[in-house]
Amino acid sequence: MKLEYITPGMGDPRGKPKVYLSCHPDDFDPSVNLLAQDILRHAACAVWYDAEPAAPWDEEELLACLGGVQLMAFAVTSRFLRQPNRARDVELRFALRRHIPILPILLEAGLERAFNETCAEVQLVNRYVSDPTATPYEEVLDTFLKSVLIGDETARKVRDAFDAYVFLSYRKKDRRHAQRLMHLIHENPQFRDIAVWYDEYLVPGEDFNDAIRVAFDKSGLFALAVTPNLLEPDNYVMQVEYPLALARRENEKNLEIVPVEMYEPALGDARTDQVALRHSYDRMPELEDEHDRPRLDKALADALGRIARKENDGSAQHRFFIGLAYLSGIDVEVDCARALSLITSAAEDEKPCFDATAKLVDMYTMGEGVARSVKTAVQWQKKLVAQYRAEYEKGHSPDEHLGLGTKTFRALMKLSDLQRELGDLKTAAASAREALNLGGGLVEEVGAREVERDMAVVCNRLGALYRTLGEPDTAADFHARAMGICSRLAAEMGTARARRDLSICQERVGDMHRLRKEDDRAEAFYSKAYGIRRELAGNGVNPAARRDLSAILTKLGDVRKAQHDYEGAATRYAEAMELDRVLAEEQKNEQAWDDYAVSLAKLGDIRRTQCEYHEALELHLKAVEIFSRNAEKTGSLRYRRNLASGLEKLAKSWNACGGRESAETCFREAIALREGLLADSPTHSTRHELATTCFLCGDFNRDADMMRRALRLWDELCAERPEYRKYADSARRMLSKLM
Repeated sequence: MKLEYITPGMGDPRGKPKVYLSCHPDDFDPSVNLLAQDILRHAACAVWYDAEPAAPWDEEELLACLGGVQLMAFAVTSRFLRQPNRARDVELRFALRRHIPILPILLEAGLERAFNETCAEVQLVNRYVSDPTATPYEEVLDTFLKSVLIGDETARKVRDAFDAYVFLSYRKKDRRHAQRLMHLIHENPQFRDIAVWYDEYLVPGEDFNDAIRVAFDKSGLFALAVTPNLLEPDNYVMQVEYPLALARRENEKNLEIVPVEMYEPALGDARTDQVALRHSYDRMPELEDEHDRPRLDKALADALGRIARKENDGSAQHRFFIGLAYLSGIDVEVDCARALSLITSAAEDEKPCFDATAKLVDMYTMGEGVARSVKTAVQWQKKLVAQYRAEYEKGHSPDEHLGLGTKTFRALMKLSDLQRELGDLKTAAASAREALNLGGGLVEEVGAREVERDMAVVCNRLGALYRTLGEPDTAADFHARAMGICSRLAAEMGTARARRDLSICQERVGDMHRLRKEDDRAEAFYSKAYGIRRELAGNGVNPAARRDLSAILTKLGDVRKAQHDYEGAATRYAEAMELDRVLAEEQKNEQAWDDYAVSLAKLGDIRRTQCEYHEALELHLKAVEIFSRNAEKTGSLRYRRNLASGLEKLAKSWNACGGRESAETCFREAIALREGLLADSPTHSTRHELATTCFLCGDFNRDADMMRRALRLWDELCAERPEYRKYADSARRMLSKLM
């Protein structure tokens, strides 16, 4: 392995949360630096990675490096999911076993289901979100990282909570012995709140003298892991670390030295020659034996008793900070069981630490240090809501309650989100309504504008929930309420954020009208959103604003198509297509090219409807070329599916232009693709799509056998899902005509 790191400004990685970033070897060049910079924009951490992911590697070394990380991030592509690779098969599995949080970042759309089925049921982050109404990538990433990684200020508080510091000195080749000695120290409950500093990461070529001196300054005990490797001449411990410790003990009288012989007989470890040790290390104290625990514990207790140890109050807040230390490995070893016990006790205290309760929610949501359980996260989130509410209702003055109303409001919103993730939509809606009722009273705490924006967010969430619950009228009412709020805010503030929020509300209201088949009213709201987005994208600088504009243009085209205004639809699709073309050429990623190809295909469909057959053919040929390139490059299910759909459209255009043989070839290629998709992902959707392609091919060729195949597939689906009956009936009627 060639372990390297990236930090803000390429500063020292020591003391920063450790993130390990991995991917399929073929995705290394386009992914690692890109995602590392994404992460560093939101977290002051060190992003580590193997600079030679395709080279031979040692599993023991790899797992030793991974054991101390707080988060493992993965670039998820079709290659990652479909081809054997170390990132998926070793590193991801290790993270799941050890309950290390994982951050899968999708570099291709449409891989969520495949990841959840083949890897893990966890939250995924899509880097290329094209839906303007979805939470932006940067916001999702920021929320995730803040839920897992500990910031600088919290880390400082954690370090301040320790009673004392131990400097652990060892040869780098004795890493396992150093880790064992740290565990031996902390196995004794009386040493639980003692921090242990040791050089966990060795970065080639960097001078660590300054870092070591800082660690010495705050340490009261120098623990030395003794093995025969200490006797090798001119090693760093012999030349630098031990002389520093000895000088401070002799001159300043505020450092204790405890050498501990480390060896494991079962592994064949050699014992250290004590005579040679004393010859090489001047005034070496009496050597302790790691296997004589009573004597070792007494030596450590005596040494720690002679140094100035801070007194702690044993409060819930103190236990929470020490629990965070063991959870994240801040100057102690990672010990998830101890962390869970400490943080839980802090959350359940008579005077609970609210931060501890909130951390338990994140731990169970992310699978950080515990098995992931959204159900358990919901239970803790309910407790957090109750804790905040009880404190908020004590009647504090605005200057005293420390934002408890806002905290209660946001806790209710998070509870609603978790309940929705569990599939409990009615309860999720009830929690969101509770937040809505509370939010209106927070004007003095956060200001009228912020309250109004929060109310709009809640209303839109409720609209989405009630739409999913099959209550479109209630959903429409909430979306309309959100739109009214955002309209006022946009008029008062005029900021880009406020105007974009308004355009999203207008789009959602338009969606509700489309759901009701009220296309004229839908178009009116889409047009309002279009006007705002055209202004926001006006200077052509912001890619996200141009994607938003393309999305609303496509919906306007869909409405015109439904109204049989094909020229109007073509105009809108053409505008969207041009925006997507420029974005694809700028961003040069598969998702952007896919968006462009979809726009090409949509415009091609309209031109064929208008009998502009040769123009339709040209557009569909371009779309299929892009779909094919994406599918070949990535192997993605999504891109292969889009290619199959593009081939079907191309077949129709070839046929309209008199190219019957080319059309038949396209249909056959589409069927082969659909068969491969069904084999790789045997779902209702892939079976239905294969049946549809067989139906189209059977109709085109007047092929009764192909039509029978479509009918068989739909009949099988009908046995499980009655909604496919109409397709089976169509195939049956068509087969009757062919016969």
